[in-house]
Amino acid sequence: MRFLLRFLMLFMPLLRWPLRAWINTHASPSDLEEISLAADKPLCYVLPVASVMDWLALEAVCAEHGLPRPQLAGNRMPSMQRAVVLALPVGRSRERSELQRIVSRGLHDKNFDVQMVPVSVFWGRNPVKETSLFRILFADSERTGRLRKLLIVLANGRNTLVHFGQPLDYRGFLDEGAAPDTMVRKLVRVLRIHFRRQRAATLGPALSRRSQLINSLLADPDVQHSIEAAARRENVTVSAARARARDYANEIAADYSNIAIGFMLRVLTWLWHRIYDGVDVRHLARLRATTHDRREVIYLPSHRSHMDYLLVSYILYQEGLALPQIAAGVNLNFWPVGALLRRCGAFYLRRSFKGDRLYTAVFRAYVDVLIQRGQPMKFYPEGGRSRTGRLLSPKTGMLSMAVTSALGGKGAPAAIVPVYIGYDRVMEVNKYFDELRGTRPKKGESMGDLVRGSTKVLKRKYGRVFVSFGEPIDLQAYADAHLPDWREQMRSLDMDARPRWLQDFVSSLAERVMEGINATATLNATGLASLVLLGSPQKAVAEDEMVGTLTLLAQLARHSPYSRDATAPAETDGRKLLAEAEPLMRLIRVPHAWGDVLTVESRQAVLLTYTRNNVMHLFALSSLVANFFAHFEHRDRARVLDDAVELYPLLASELFLRWRPDEARAALDGAIDGLLDCGFLLTDESGQLRRPQAGSNAFAALMSLSRIMREALERYAMTAMLLSHNLESGCVERGRFERQCQLMAERMAILTGRNSPEFFDSRLFRNHLQTLVRVGLLQQQGNKLHIDAALRDVAEHALQLLGPDLRQSIAHLTSLPHLEDGAEAQAGDSASTAAAG
Repeated sequence: MRFLLRFLMLFMPLLRWPLRAWINTHASPSDLEEISLAADKPLCYVLPVASVMDWLALEAVCAEHGLPRPQLAGNRMPSMQRAVVLALPVGRSRERSELQRIVSRGLHDKNFDVQMVPVSVFWGRNPVKETSLFRILFADSERTGRLRKLLIVLANGRNTLVHFGQPLDYRGFLDEGAAPDTMVRKLVRVLRIHFRRQRAATLGPALSRRSQLINSLLADPDVQHSIEAAARRENVTVSAARARARDYANEIAADYSNIAIGFMLRVLTWLWHRIYDGVDVRHLARLRATTHDRREVIYLPSHRSHMDYLLVSYILYQEGLALPQIAAGVNLNFWPVGALLRRCGAFYLRRSFKGDRLYTAVFRAYVDVLIQRGQPMKFYPEGGRSRTGRLLSPKTGMLSMAVTSALGGKGAPAAIVPVYIGYDRVMEVNKYFDELRGTRPKKGESMGDLVRGSTKVLKRKYGRVFVSFGEPIDLQAYADAHLPDWREQMRSLDMDARPRWLQDFVSSLAERVMEGINATATLNATGLASLVLLGSPQKAVAEDEMVGTLTLLAQLARHSPYSRDATAPAETDGRKLLAEAEPLMRLIRVPHAWGDVLTVESRQAVLLTYTRNNVMHLFALSSLVANFFAHFEHRDRARVLDDAVELYPLLASELFLRWRPDEARAALDGAIDGLLDCGFLLTDESGQLRRPQAGSNAFAALMSLSRIMREALERYAMTAMLLSHNLESGCVERGRFERQCQLMAERMAILTGRNSPEFFDSRLFRNHLQTLVRVGLLQQQGNKLHIDAALRDVAEHALQLLGPDLRQSIAHLTSLPHLEDGAEAQAGDSASTAAAG
């Protein structure tokens, strides 16, 4: 055998180039610096099986990426001049003796060290079970004969993935007192576990044919029970009810196709290069470690564009991770897009299950199947796309199903991965703001809309895309911490019931997910410049002031990061940041003898609020502190902290900030330290905090920073003053009061010249009132809100942060004798129209 290999090596140059021409390899990780190879240690690649084809694929990737070329070990040890490749041994094979020599050398020579890098080669990536002759012959599998391997390479060579694992700690692995044979067996066992887990992480679980999956759904005991109940309830035959359940299953279930995946991969690669300047991906190494643990991985991304459906799956596939099945709204199930997305892993759900118990049972059974098999899945906790750029309050229906299935002992340990998705420019932003203003009603998608939209989309560039995978949440560990007796409670849970303890737990988890999304946000140049421009009173800034403020804000973001996972701009030079953001923001330069002035058209200023809202939470604490110095030159540090802590829960609820209320004081104290270190604040002789001298760059930056949270503080002040106005009666009707808040905000938008539909978004006021209930300043009984007298202090503190003109306007509006819906509602509607114009 060894003689035959040496003989084949003579002809290898003749075979290498034709095979190289046919094989199209892709490395995982795409950035090979992620595997942390040391430059001062010999390298040994380890393959799961002995295969010349796998070796050639590895060699091609090493040549492309500048890694040492793998050579057959023979009787030679790996050295700094010669990297070798081994395969895991089977029985008493040649590979065992080669591996044994490396182990023996390490046991006898304490100075000998080697990097053993496990390498997995995947020819095609089809996880569907081998049920046909074609798949048996051409689908990749772990161990094949030579002829079948050749057929696999011919069929799948254009889609070959070579995955590099982290180097094994060779010296740490060796046990000096053990025999070489024992160490070899231990090493082989460890590597086999690695390769098995890597195969599962890359391909996912083996999938059944769709017809088998649907039959298994209908055979589920809960679904059968629901079929019989539906037949009795609707007075139809069981077969008719079962036929309806089958229709539901066909409507829901994905239909994975490797051909469709390959087609979409080529289309999306072309599309991203056409409309984006690049895709910036963060924290992949941590995600790989999570998927390698063979957990059930549930991706929960923010949702800002239809591109989100494709983007995350594209990144995961390119990085050698298993494709998740994606929960998509049934509104996307139109010809031909619906069928194509279904074959790429989309499963469809209706916007509401309410009233249809049979549909609910079938859908829950489908989620159970995904969890049981360890199939990665992805859905959007917000339920729909954000029209304002802020994270929406999470919808918990789908999350509740996933939680009950994962904690019910039906699947592998689950990890929930929050995912932040941000864009320099969102392609649907014009449509979003027309919907907010009411000038364009929201409607379902169609093929005609897709064609018309595509012609516009492909003519423009939208900057960069930012995708960041947050800190995974171990679901079982989270349940242990927040629901200690969950195992007993899950055993007795009725699947048709949603007890209060489950609702509270899922709501808490959903909040944690949203905080996790924001904690891993990326601050880009466009978002930073939008914060500065939109913070100026007339949406116009002198260029030198813009450059100075951008520099200081970028330095603050790097010096005092929002979290360890948040990404600040790599560049802190304000002029370079402005040059990057200017074309995407469509800034208008107004020439002036003393320096250009930067501004934007009125509509573009409104559109930029979407970009600003993506990242404004990164400066929330600093902006809150800065507001205490917008109208005061000196403030006592302890007093600032006391007042800021009182307002923090309101900001935290609106922006999904990551600190618990009892952590707020320490976080705010750290924010003050950051402002002092970066020059936004100073200290005087008495130790008090003071703002910089007016006219300085630091003063301009402090004022710009304070305006980031100004609109939120105005809403809080309006709401608190309106509630204080009702203190004598002691309560208000919630629905009517929410309408009053919205009307007042609309009027304030006119009085202040603010052209921002999101300022009077009813959902913000609804969420704000819920926060006041949570912190005890309001008590809700039915539809009535009972007001606590302490709310007056909150109103006064919020008003102190506003200028005298705003304080006067709010005080005047809250003193009006008639704050009703009736005629005021009509005035409010006309006000909204005027503001939109």
